[in-house]
Amino acid sequence: MSNPTTQQSGQEHTIVENIDQYLVDGMPVYDAGGERVGKVKMYSAIAGYLMVGQGPLGATHLYIPFRLIRSIDPHELYLSVSKDILAAEYTQPPKITTVSETRLALGPQGAMTTQKSQVQLVQSGYDAKQMTMSSVDVGDMAKRLAIGMTVYDATDARLGEITQYDTPRSLMVVESGIFKPRVLFVPFSAIKSADRDSLTVYLTLPKDVIVKEYAMLPAEA
Repeated sequence: MSNPTTQQSGQEHTIVENIDQYLVDGMPVYDAGGERVGKVKMYSAIAGYLMVGQGPLGATHLYIPFRLIRSIDPHELYLSVSKDILAAEYTQPPKITTVSETRLALGPQGAMTTQKSQVQLVQSGYDAKQMTMSSVDVGDMAKRLAIGMTVYDATDARLGEITQYDTPRSLMVVESGIFKPRVLFVPFSAIKSADRDSLTVYLTLPKDVIVKEYAMLPAEA
């Protein structure tokens, strides 16, 4: 992304320039009229989205595609739309679709075996086209998991512990709380890393996205 990229948004061209060089957590964000929107809380260069915190302590969030960036420098970022449009259209995270793929792969003895992968798809923040955000080998990931591992989101916030994991359905059950327990059904494709030595699992998504997307067992599961 180091080269300037030009995107079409309505009748305007949005210039996304040197994002990987300038974009950092905590950067102030302004709308098209120069009104402060909030601060960058986190971002995904792969999917092309900013999560911008608003209000006291950044408690509420906007999910802004990179194609709405008008300009960026080492100190601040300006968008091509108004604060009202952001509040009306970008308060929800982009929809994530999880699909399974099976393909033939060369096994350790030279024989062809089937390999199951789980893939996360999302609308790209660059051009609004469907894109692959992550893909994991289901069998390999299952070998890294264990009951009791602590699960953290993309910002290192603790989500709970694994109480079950299901290889055929490619998901793990994450529970937290005693008096008001919360159960999440997280697909393997949302896992960034899993370490049996430290008994930790880190995810690719922030807590509010995980809770919104995975609070219910998938119907196809």
